[in-house]
Amino acid sequence: MVCVPVRAQNLKPRVIVFVHGIHGDRNSWRASNGAYWPQLIQTDPHFQNSDVVVAEYPTPSMRGKLSSAQLSDLLWQKLKQQHVWDHSEVVIIAHSLGGILTEEMLLNHPADAVRVRFIVSYSTPHEGSFVASIAKIYDSDPLLSDLRSSNDNGFLIDLEDKWRSTQAVAKIHRYCAYETLDTSAGEGIGRYLGARTRVVSYYSATFGCDTDTPPQKIVADHVDIVRPASRSADAYTFFSRVYQNNPIIQVVQSVRDNKISALYVDCNRTNAADDLQVPIALDPTQHEQLLSAQAELVDQDRVRDVTAPVVKKVDPFGIAHVSYSFKGAGRNLLLGCPAGHASILVHFTVRSEVPLSN
Repeated sequence: MVCVPVRAQNLKPRVIVFVHGIHGDRNSWRASNGAYWPQLIQTDPHFQNSDVVVAEYPTPSMRGKLSSAQLSDLLWQKLKQQHVWDHSEVVIIAHSLGGILTEEMLLNHPADAVRVRFIVSYSTPHEGSFVASIAKIYDSDPLLSDLRSSNDNGFLIDLEDKWRSTQAVAKIHRYCAYETLDTSAGEGIGRYLGARTRVVSYYSATFGCDTDTPPQKIVADHVDIVRPASRSADAYTFFSRVYQNNPIIQVVQSVRDNKISALYVDCNRTNAADDLQVPIALDPTQHEQLLSAQAELVDQDRVRDVTAPVVKKVDPFGIAHVSYSFKGAGRNLLLGCPAGHASILVHFTVRSEVPLSN
């Protein structure tokens, strides 16, 4: 099954992007029973508010010539063509090298990185793989150098250092799953093996990932870890759980009012303030912020010489600072010297992040 290309019109709020690993392609996600992970998601009502994109980048089976920097740029260009960066939110499922390329791509494109909510990496060698070190002996592909297992792997060390110190990616959650079965000689990076072995260790697969969500154990080898045979498979349910725990956020603006009533004034005096602090309640669970405020004088009775209230500044956490002035109406032959009063009505524009339920 080939996923329908995402078009610029009628985009859903979120897009799920599949990024394959070294020597992989769009069929890297297909199980032996024919189940295709992108299609399983596309037809799952739990993901009805998300588009699905299967990314591809050139990684030949042997003797590739492109570096990780070149491939990450090609990946970004491909995702741009597929309108990934036109979505409000982006989430990424990455396998092996795909996780490394994803991080490098986002570091190089911070304006797009701010749209990424989270990455779920399956057997991504954040600390390298000794299999890549062995493969480098037989294959000149520069990617194998970037993935080698070594304490002096400057590429991976530099990548992690940049990730942790770059504000544009600081809020992106990284979740990890790891393989538990050895891989035998065969397809993908397994072609370099003479015997069964673990391609990516537990420590390499889980390094740098969020500590509030334990890494997911997948009973599969390096190739089959991203080939769930059904929606009940661990690889699928892990991503589904992460997805539900990170709901789509709709950014909305609303106007709310707060009125300061009973501002009294004697008939021959002035009621004025240079910094009347008018609050509005904000919901921290929706990360609400006060964007702006406007004020007006209402409920006026027996007042004159009104100086229209002005909002001098706003505190993003919920305070409008208002200046105003008005006088009492003065002595009246019939009523004597009655007091006057008025109210300050403040209109607050509030930004909210509202979770969208399926």
